[in-house]
Amino acid sequence: MDPKLNQTQSQKMQLSPQMREYLRLLHLPIADLRLAVEEALEANPMLEEVSRSVEIEYPDVTASKPKDIEDDSGDGEALSGDWTDKEPLLFPKTPIDLSRRNADDLQKIKDFQETLITRPESLFDYLEWQLHFLDLDEKQKKIAEQIIGNIDQDGYLKVSLEEIASEAKSTIPEAQDILDKIQKLDPPGIGARDLREALLIQLQRHKTGTTLAKEIVQDHLGLIAKRDFRILSKIFNASEEEIKRAVSLISRLEPKPGRSFYVEEPIAVTPDATISIKDGTEEGLEIEIHNELIPEIRINHEYRSLMRDKNTDNKTKEFLRTRLASGVDFLKALELRKSTLRSITEEIVRAQPLFFTRGFSQLRPLRLKDIAERLGLHESTISRAIHAKYLKTPQGTIPYKSFFSQKIETEDGESESQKSILERIRMLLEKENAKKPWSDQAIVRLLKEEGIPIARRTVTKYRELLKIPPSHLRRN
Repeated sequence: MDPKLNQTQSQKMQLSPQMREYLRLLHLPIADLRLAVEEALEANPMLEEVSRSVEIEYPDVTASKPKDIEDDSGDGEALSGDWTDKEPLLFPKTPIDLSRRNADDLQKIKDFQETLITRPESLFDYLEWQLHFLDLDEKQKKIAEQIIGNIDQDGYLKVSLEEIASEAKSTIPEAQDILDKIQKLDPPGIGARDLREALLIQLQRHKTGTTLAKEIVQDHLGLIAKRDFRILSKIFNASEEEIKRAVSLISRLEPKPGRSFYVEEPIAVTPDATISIKDGTEEGLEIEIHNELIPEIRINHEYRSLMRDKNTDNKTKEFLRTRLASGVDFLKALELRKSTLRSITEEIVRAQPLFFTRGFSQLRPLRLKDIAERLGLHESTISRAIHAKYLKTPQGTIPYKSFFSQKIETEDGESESQKSILERIRMLLEKENAKKPWSDQAIVRLLKEEGIPIARRTVTKYRELLKIPPSHLRRN
């Protein structure tokens, strides 16, 4: 086949650089947005930070608000909106002192702050420290280090003795001897290879009254989970009271010996907005979008004047013109992000007013599609806008996404949200009689009495989402 050229015409919508910038900033939570603004200040000389006391006239973004955005992949889908206005911002005529701390001062502060941070002791550190109290020769120390180096955060040894012996160039009996020594260290149960061994190690430390408990753990852990005291009493020819005492002892043991050394990484949540109840009212709500953490920026007046100076060479002018265009695009995208987030927050408040005054049980069904239709935006834009963002409310600081859930039709024709039903199930189980806990079928009946008909398998699914065990495991 001979090669040939064919010329065709086609139409497709492409995302402009301005819109790409808007979608990028829209996706960022407030902490990351602050970093993005600081990076823009460093990268673009046409942008500068201004004092909060100075009023800045921003471009009117209402005229350029996108009516439709379809951007699941970010690689060119439908959108519309006028982004052609490149007129720079207006500025005060009087110069402003924009002095900041110098780099050396900032580094000193950072170094000082880092010296105040102490690293919590890890399980490995604690075990390594205890090795100093064991009378071990060099070969035994290597075996011990191999063992504690392969203990996971729950306190379990995750490799076989064969692997330990191979790595330490020793024999399996030698590795077993060192493991026995390590299993006598703290925390109790450390170095076990499974739950059964962890519980038996802990029971060994009890001087008396553990014989029955050891026998149960050795061969019948499954019956403990089912709390089947009747069968256990037959197996061990003991009364149910004796079985219950043994199981009670077992239940007080630690199934994860390394749990006390868990280090939870603190998650600093900075809300993007706050909803508060107006003073002196029961249902009046106020919305505050948090912008105080974001530096106020504008186009640099001096560089703008330099660009207009006749004595400035063309190459410099072209560089400044390019930076001016990208700077204005960034400012417009930043302001449009604020406008979009405020609009979404207002719609959430309008759709979920009772939640803010009464709690999660009053959450109404709400879909991304509902908000998108009201604002004239695409669902992907709403999804992008609420990503990793939090809202401070009278009920606590919660993710934006918590306000959205599917609809479930009730008998009276109204709709309930999944999350409100989850909350009702949780409240029902909190009030149940611990001696006679409700089965999933009983919960179905109770919800039906409230006008919410759902299947038993749905109740089971919701109960598992709430991490609540079945009725036979809740029975006390």
